[in-house]
Amino acid sequence: MSRHQQIGVTICNLCGTLCPARLLQFNPAFRPAMAQAVKFGQGSGRKMTDASHDMMYAAATSAAKSSRAASGSAGREDYIEAAWRRCRDDYRLNPEAPPAAVHVGGAALRQIREEHALFERLGRVEMHRLLGQISQQVAQSATASRYVLMLTDADGTVLDVFTDAANAERARAANMMPGYMWDEQHAGVNGPGTSLHDRRSRVVHREEHYFTRNSRMTCSAAPIWGANGRLLGAIDATCLDCDDSRAAQVPTIALVSMSARIIEQLHFTNSFRDCMIMRFHERPELVGLPYDSLLAVDSDGLIRAVDNSVPSMLGAAGYNTLVGRSVAEVFDISLDRLLEHAETQPFAIWPIAHGNDRHGYASVWPAKQTRARARAVVSARNALVARAPLRPPAEMRQRKPEPRELVALAGADRAMAHNVWRAERVMNRDINILLLGETGTGKDTFARAIHRASNRHAAPFVAMSCAAIPEQLIESELFGYETGAFTGARPGGMRGKAVAAHGGTLFLDEIGDMPLSIQARLLRLLEEKEIVPLGSSTPTPVDIKVISATHRDLEAMVARGEFRMDLYYRLNGLSLTMPALRQRSDRQDLIETLCAEESEGASISITPAAMQALIEHDWPGNIRELRNTLRTALAFAEAGRIEVHHLPHMIVRTMPAHGPVPPQPLAEEDPERERIVAALERHHWRIAATASSLGISRNTLYRKLHRYGLMNEPH
Repeated sequence: MSRHQQIGVTICNLCGTLCPARLLQFNPAFRPAMAQAVKFGQGSGRKMTDASHDMMYAAATSAAKSSRAASGSAGREDYIEAAWRRCRDDYRLNPEAPPAAVHVGGAALRQIREEHALFERLGRVEMHRLLGQISQQVAQSATASRYVLMLTDADGTVLDVFTDAANAERARAANMMPGYMWDEQHAGVNGPGTSLHDRRSRVVHREEHYFTRNSRMTCSAAPIWGANGRLLGAIDATCLDCDDSRAAQVPTIALVSMSARIIEQLHFTNSFRDCMIMRFHERPELVGLPYDSLLAVDSDGLIRAVDNSVPSMLGAAGYNTLVGRSVAEVFDISLDRLLEHAETQPFAIWPIAHGNDRHGYASVWPAKQTRARARAVVSARNALVARAPLRPPAEMRQRKPEPRELVALAGADRAMAHNVWRAERVMNRDINILLLGETGTGKDTFARAIHRASNRHAAPFVAMSCAAIPEQLIESELFGYETGAFTGARPGGMRGKAVAAHGGTLFLDEIGDMPLSIQARLLRLLEEKEIVPLGSSTPTPVDIKVISATHRDLEAMVARGEFRMDLYYRLNGLSLTMPALRQRSDRQDLIETLCAEESEGASISITPAAMQALIEHDWPGNIRELRNTLRTALAFAEAGRIEVHHLPHMIVRTMPAHGPVPPQPLAEEDPERERIVAALERHHWRIAATASSLGISRNTLYRKLHRYGLMNEPH
């Protein structure tokens, strides 16, 4: 046997260093083949020959193939078998030896990271989000997270690693650190290495890894593409000690693949800031989402670059058939028309034809360089119109807000105290905050408290409810408009909520109700910190902190295509869930505090029976419902005492001591009741606004709410 044919692994007298027992653990059917391999290589000091190694290779790849077939994941091409063959035949790797710990460090690593600075920066942000998403997924299974995330360049060099403190030491021991090489030639069959070789998303599950040392890991990796077919690197999520089946990795590889796509799009738009970015898809609802295709078009109308999905989306033979061509040759649109869309209707989605009478939909983002020139032209106007009215006097800017206001909202509840603690650490950073929770849990109050406790406290807090404004008016309310922008526009125009909040905080309540057609413009506001009013082509810079809130499940809306994924990620810099009132441990303290607020300084007490009823109620409308209940009870209270009979019947009837309250005799179909309910819904259960719209006083409305049994409704 020639020297280059020998593997160089010594077989011991008992089982051999190549340990066939490992293979038998996951497929006992290969015991005869492995026994023969051991017999062939037996004897102290003898070398494992190609023949015995072939037996082991056959057993391992067949076992892995059987495992994937059993889980339904076997494909036309067995990429694990092909990867094992490369490691054995091409790289001559010994599966039982430790992987080669090849590390690039010092000046060489700094140079690599400098060359990939944009890629690494964008990847770091997305990895942070992805690790949180995976951790939430793992938390639902009540098991500890054992995940390590890696970002590599196209050669397999690790650029960045994300994990939690509990797994940091194990990650270091496994060479999951910046500078280590994870290509197949050095790390064998593994997630990022095999994904980079195959140029496709890959899962490498447990014993499918080439090196025995990695046989407890499961890797889910996806390649990341730059413009014009350039491979940037890969993103990988590795479970260090995986007990799940291979089929259970489907959600993880889906999350990893989506993160790869998000990094690709962010890298593309940041790499061609001097170009218009044209986004295209065959379906209009997918334009502006990670599923669409991106083209960079310069001021001469030439296609400078396309992303990885464009050739297949347009039916082109490859990148070279598109790059350098006029956009008018590829799409049925002139350069003048495209520039008009970019300047007057950025982010609008319009139908477009291409190729042999094929149709799709597109939108275009203006070049950032053009916007920079425009900002220079209008800088004087912005200083006078946008900034000056919003700057408070010097004495107001220097005055500190009451520091305990935000802390006071926590009360004695641990969940709220944790929310306050987290909010305090990000409120003065460029991190958007998303407040989640049932309706009525105090998201608006919490947002205002964050603003008053932050460095922006002297500047405006501007709130806008996306559910309270008609869809056709949301865009003009948020971004403003110029004179004559549309029929009925005010003379002189309107600056909009975003500009009104300049220097301060913009609170977008019920963000889940924002129309898809406007979400792209909001995303642009968050990314570029500027707005273009309706009827104008001139951008206006704004400096705002954005806090949004919703009671809806945004992740489910994203999955259904009802909410933009990229916008969700930008809004969700930090998410805080407001606990429902029934979940709070400080209900009695909260009841007493709200009662004191509503009594406007008057001395008020609550009888023990009434307090018990208030504490035990499940409060579907949460704090808003409690406040309205106390407000009404105070109106009926005598001698400064709230009694049980002052409370709504839905609260009283749940008390065993009083028995059930008989149902109201009025039918659900009562016209007046329906009219009141409709008005309440229109005005989001705001009593003053509802009463005004009905032409009655608030006290009259309260009496009617009692009469129709509406005080118990969630609002």
